[in-house]
Amino acid sequence: MSLLVRTSTAALSALAIAAVTCSCASQAPAGDSAADSSKKSSVERYVGDAALTTKVKAELVKDVGAKAATEVSVTTEGGVVQLAGFASSRDEADRAVAAAKNVSGVRDVKDDIRLK
Repeated sequence: MSLLVRTSTAALSALAIAAVTCSCASQAPAGDSAADSSKKSSVERYVGDAALTTKVKAELVKDVGAKAATEVSVTTEGGVVQLAGFASSRDEADRAVAAAKNVSGVRDVKDDIRLK
């Protein structure tokens, strides 16, 4: 199984788990403490970041191709996407960064892509 498929499968699994967690958290009785609402927001942030990671990976596949996309890892925290790994050319790396920046919800992109 390719790295992209494994990454996408893992991200989708995380989304499903987080969705169930959010669903359960939203059914908590009224009067819960502020700590509970901060947990909920951290879960929502995690789900949002996981969704952005998946969207960015999909854009990388479309813009630079599946083989090149498997060479780049994508992590997201607070809407900031970090691209790390290897590209065959500076143009390929620049296209990957541009693709990530074009995904709705991405606040910033950190480029840690190295040339092979």
